[in-house]
Order: sequence, then structure tokens, then C-alpha cells
Amino acid sequence: MTLLPLLTVSIVTHNESRDAERLLESLEKQTYRDFAIEAIDNNSEDGTRSLLKGWERSARLPLRVTDTRRNLGYTGGHNLGIEAAIQNGSRWVLVLNTDLVLAPDFIETLLEAAEAPRHERTASFTGKILRAHGPDLAPARDLDSVGIWMTRNGRHFDIGSGLPDDGRFDREAEVFGVSGCTALFRVSALTEVKIATGYFDDDFFLYREDVDLAWRLRLFGWSACSIPRALAWHRRRGLPQNRSTMPAFANMHSVKNRFLLRINNAGQELIRATLGPTLFRDLTVAGGCLLTERTSLPAFRWLLDNRPRLGKKRRDIQGRRTVSDKELLPWFTQSPEGAWRPLSR
Repeated sequence: MTLLPLLTVSIVTHNESRDAERLLESLEKQTYRDFAIEAIDNNSEDGTRSLLKGWERSARLPLRVTDTRRNLGYTGGHNLGIEAAIQNGSRWVLVLNTDLVLAPDFIETLLEAAEAPRHERTASFTGKILRAHGPDLAPARDLDSVGIWMTRNGRHFDIGSGLPDDGRFDREAEVFGVSGCTALFRVSALTEVKIATGYFDDDFFLYREDVDLAWRLRLFGWSACSIPRALAWHRRRGLPQNRSTMPAFANMHSVKNRFLLRINNAGQELIRATLGPTLFRDLTVAGGCLLTERTSLPAFRWLLDNRPRLGKKRRDIQGRRTVSDKELLPWFTQSPEGAWRPLSR
């Protein structure tokens, strides 16, 4: 009898064979072994599929490659990985970017915490993610993310991003949500909050989809946790200061998804409480698109064209939510300190 894996690891690739091979090597070195790997290739043209197929034949861990034959984006790819986790009978799914390296005990450390009774209503976990640089992912000593924090003007940031790793985030803590670059999710929680467009909302395609899922999990009464003993290193590309060098289609999705976040998740009370700063930021974004980033203007046409469908999706989410805006509002803060809540062990 084949034993079902406790954990499924979901990887989505698109023309990144070098990073994919390094990540698979990192997974091979994990001290915890009860997991299967689902590699979803979004129609790569650089040899990534051949690389994955080679690993599928020779890997010491169960590995299955799915060739989508078209680019489904981060959301569509990982939605397939999550579906595979459900089919595998896994309790957990670890969603990973390819541009990272995990410490050998990363999965073991994260799962040990996640399986503890104190976390029975915790849906998502992350470790202490540090920066890595260059094609070889040279490890750095500055932080990349220990969780997500939300601001009152509709923005969101990675807690600790760019700060030195000086121990300030070395306690287990509750956070608003976790970055999609390295996220461990409870499968039962994802099943509960699934919407018509998936676990990750396929309308996002890429960027901010992790924030949307974090917010939706909060609306349904689930929490998120940072476990700093679990270490990983990540090459962060989508930083605000790098926007001018990002592909135009990525910036367009970023603009579109800023508004999708609130269409999906913000209740009337939260909209009223954050109206001033959010409206100012919205006007700044719209002005920037008109004056300097006109390639992002299709984001607004897309939102208008899809209004009826987006309204229906919003009514579904808001109709099923169990947590009020009043309870969520304290998470929307202008400083990361309010978004990092250490837990007693």
C-alpha cells in the first residue's frame, strides 16, 4: 500500500531552468522526506521542461511534471499544484517560487510548528526569508520577508524587507499573511475559502495574489504565522524601486490587482475607515499611469469590462465571510510593528 504524503510541494516554472534545478537540489537535501513534488511548467521554451522531466525520471522523491502548454501565470499554475495536493491526500501544500534556496531543515522546522495544537486555526506559515542576489543566489544578511503587512492607503509590504537580520524578528509571531514566494498552507483552509476563480484568484495572474489569499483567509477566521527558525534565501525582483525595469505586462497586472484586492475583500466599514489615504493613493497611481506608465492603462479597461463578474465574486466572498472589518482594521497600520505580533510559546 502506498502511503499518502503529508505534504505536497508546488513549484511553477516559466523559462527558469537554472533556478528550477537549484531549487530541486535544495528539496533533495531536506531532512524531512514525507512529501511529493508537483512541478507545473507554464510552457517554458528554454529547456526547463526537459530538466524537470529528467528529474521526474531520476529524483529520489516523488515528482510529477505537468506541462500546461500555455502560461497560466503564478495563480493558475499553483492552483493546479493545490489541486494535486488534494488528490494526493496531503494535509499541507508548500507553495514555492523557483528563485530561492531552502535550509536543509526548512520543511521539518515549518511542519513541526504547523502541526502543533496551538496552531489549529492557523492556515499559513512562512519562515525567515533572507535576500539572495545574482544568478547564483548568493546569500545576503538582509531580510526579504517574515510576513505581510497592510497599510491604510491600500498598499502592502513584506515585513523586514531590506532590513539587516539583527534578531528583531526572531520570535514566532502572528502576521497578517505570508509571502507567496515561500508559503505553507493548510489544505483544509484553502478548500474552505476557494472561490470560483480558484484558491489563488486567477484574475490576478501574477502579483498581489498572495495578499488577496491572505486577506480572504482572514475574512474566514484563519490566521497566519511566521516561524523564524525556518530559513530560506530568495532573489526578490518585484521591488517598488525596480518598477521601471519590470516588464510592462507585469506592471499592468500590478495596477489591476491593487484594485482587485479591495473589490474582493474590503467591506464597507473598512472602505469608510481608509477612504482618505486610499483615495489619495489611487489618484497617484492613476496619474502615474496617465503620465509615465501608459502601458498600464489597460488595467482600468479590464476592471470596467469585468464589472458584473467581479461584483458576483465579491458578493460570494462577502456573503460567506465570518470576521468583521472592525476586527480586521487593526491589521491595517502605517508601521510594521503593528503587523508583527509575537506569540508566547
